[in-house]
Amino acid sequence: MEFLPLLGLIFCFQSCHFASQNAQNRLHEAEELYRQGISSNNSSQYENSTAYLKQAEEILVTLPVSHQRDQLLGLTWFRLGNTSESEMLYDIAQAYYRRAIPMLDPDSNAVYLACAYRDIARTIAIANGERDSVLWYFGQAEHYAEVAQNELLKLDIDAYRYQLCYPDSVSPRLVVCRRMAETYQIPTRYAEIVELFLAQHATDSAAYYLAQLQPTDSAYTYWFDQTYAYLNSKILLQRGEEEAAYRVLLDLYDRKIEELQRDAGARTYALSLHYDVAREQQLAEKAQNEKQWQRKISSVLVLLLVLVIALMLVLWRYWQQRRRDQARQLEALRDKYVQQLQLALERLQQKVSLTREIELQHMRGNEVEFPKWLQTYRDEKLVMSKESLDELIASIDKALDGAISRLRADYPELTESDMQFAILSIIGASDNDMSIVLNVQKQTVYHRRQIVRKHVNPAIDDIDAWLRKYVLSI
Repeated sequence: MEFLPLLGLIFCFQSCHFASQNAQNRLHEAEELYRQGISSNNSSQYENSTAYLKQAEEILVTLPVSHQRDQLLGLTWFRLGNTSESEMLYDIAQAYYRRAIPMLDPDSNAVYLACAYRDIARTIAIANGERDSVLWYFGQAEHYAEVAQNELLKLDIDAYRYQLCYPDSVSPRLVVCRRMAETYQIPTRYAEIVELFLAQHATDSAAYYLAQLQPTDSAYTYWFDQTYAYLNSKILLQRGEEEAAYRVLLDLYDRKIEELQRDAGARTYALSLHYDVAREQQLAEKAQNEKQWQRKISSVLVLLLVLVIALMLVLWRYWQQRRRDQARQLEALRDKYVQQLQLALERLQQKVSLTREIELQHMRGNEVEFPKWLQTYRDEKLVMSKESLDELIASIDKALDGAISRLRADYPELTESDMQFAILSIIGASDNDMSIVLNVQKQTVYHRRQIVRKHVNPAIDDIDAWLRKYVLSI
């Protein structure tokens, strides 16, 4: 009996030691999954990267709280934000970045904190263009980059800030990009330098820096080849060599087709390995036997077939006439939209001029108040009000017999921003018009197009043509 307390202490000690050892093993397992996730991300295998990182997250959230566990969990969330951003899932990416920030230690992980704040700013700018929020997050990113004493990261933050918040500041952005490319050997920045020189019509300088666009990592060779061909075609076009530019783009198109064909061939081969040839032969024989008795009654069905064809022709002619009527109504709405857009742009220019004049008076020390209606413009900065867009949507929906309402019902994942893009695309608005009306950058219009395509059907090549065909074929 005297040894029972001692045995109890020994048992408790062994249990605690076993639990501690098990937790340590699980932590090592999560760390290994994290490493596999970041290696997949570096090779652009985002689906595999997300799978590994999610497995690491599932293990880490079950472990006891510790400094090592918290830091690894914060880094895992940060990497999940990276993969989500790469797949243009900006809301999900922001959520992961925001969860990672409070977990990371500012002293040892200042670089990751700077990158997290930088990427939050980028996703906000791409998604909805809230400039004040974007600038604040860039400021936080710059602070942690200074804490980390990372000059390259500070330059990267400056480059994105100029690009997303000050698109007209070409010269300072060019200085930053050239320093990153030449001093720190960041080859991807050469593409941005070429674009900036092309915007200034400095074709020779653009051609010089295009020659420097070379991959340093074999995983990104395909991206460099595509980018080189695209930029080279723009240079040739700016020099007036339209035929040469066309040949470059045609070659790029042919290579893309070959890649898709190789991918399709690989998929077909993989399916053929699981294809039961014997079963298919049995089904073919059964189908042949069924056709024999079907031929006996084919003469009876001929008359019915003729009647069906005649009915289909009548319906087809009615459908064609209905489509022409809808196309005319859609064209009339587009003309109305163009007129409204022109008037709105003229009013916007007046507001911009008055705003600049008042801000100039403020800079000179004169106290001038913004009128209430102008204050509303400063808060919203929209060319066309939401009421105007809603009126346009209602008009198109009525003209197309409720096609827009059916589009909402068929694809409930489409957000209000997605529907605004879809409506403008249906009436034939250009990307430039969309960026003006929605007060976003052209890059945001491109990303919105990809998001709508993903919500509707990722296999669609031209979502704009699909939307117009959808509303006219209902």
